[in-house]
Amino acid sequence: MGVVGILLGLGLFLVLLWNFAIFALPTFVGFSAGWWALNHGAGIGCVVVGLVAGGAVFLAGRIALMSRSATLRLLVLALFTLPAAYTGYNIVLQLSGAGIPSNIWRQIFAITGGLAVGCTTWVRLTAPMESVS
Repeated sequence: MGVVGILLGLGLFLVLLWNFAIFALPTFVGFSAGWWALNHGAGIGCVVVGLVAGGAVFLAGRIALMSRSATLRLLVLALFTLPAAYTGYNIVLQLSGAGIPSNIWRQIFAITGGLAVGCTTWVRLTAPMESVS
C-alpha cells in the first residue's frame, strides 16, 4: 500500500509541475523580490512585494506576447521557457535520485524531463490566450 501511495503522490506532484511550469519565471522573480524585501526590513510586506513582482512579470509577459513584433515574442517565449525547462530538469534529476543509482541514466531522464517541460511551456504560451490559465 505504501508504494501505491508514493506513486500516486509522485504522479500528483508531476501533474502539478506540468500545469504550473509556465509560471516558473514569475515565481522566481516573486520569490527573489520578496526575499530581497525581507532582507531589507520589509517584514510581512515582503509577501506583497513578491506577489506584485511576480504578477507584474507574468502580466508583462502576456502583454508582450500579444505584440506584433516577432523578435519581442521570441524573446519573451525564451525568457519564460528556459527557466521552466531548467526547473523540470532539476526536479526530474532530484526525484530520479531516489530510485536510479546510475548518474548517466539520471542525467538522461533529467534532460528528457527538462526538454518535455520546456516544450510544453512553449506550446502553452503560443496557444490562444483563452486556453492558457
